[in-house]
Amino acid sequence: MVPMHHRWFFIIHRWRHAFLRERFGGLDVESRLLPLLCRLYEHEGLRQEDLSTESGLDKTTIAHAVKRLVELGYVSRERCLDDRRSYRLALTERARSLVPAVIAAMEEWERSLTCDFTPGEMAFLDEYLQRMAANAEACSRRPPPDDGG
Repeated sequence: MVPMHHRWFFIIHRWRHAFLRERFGGLDVESRLLPLLCRLYEHEGLRQEDLSTESGLDKTTIAHAVKRLVELGYVSRERCLDDRRSYRLALTERARSLVPAVIAAMEEWERSLTCDFTPGEMAFLDEYLQRMAANAEACSRRPPPDDGG
């Protein structure tokens, strides 16, 4: 029987969103957008295109997410001076005051997931996750197989 690892990724992903909704459900921003705010907190002035690349989300998904964050007053965007087709993103004060709590909640989530891991298991996990992320990136850049048709 083939292992069904994707099931575990799905379960962890679903519970992470539930955890964030529990913590931040009173806000008007969806939990799926919170990691984008954290990324912008770390890299103020990031271009929308770079946010897409760094997050692994396609440009259309990022464009919709940014539009929503702008509408909600969490992000502002300005045209890049050096490339008028691009936008630079910045957090508003509203977002800047929220993000430290989001980061703390994400750190709490990660600690909860690994609370009974030994230091050796944590080192292995980190190595495996880095390799999986690299494999995922390589896989997503690979052209689809030619079906001969």
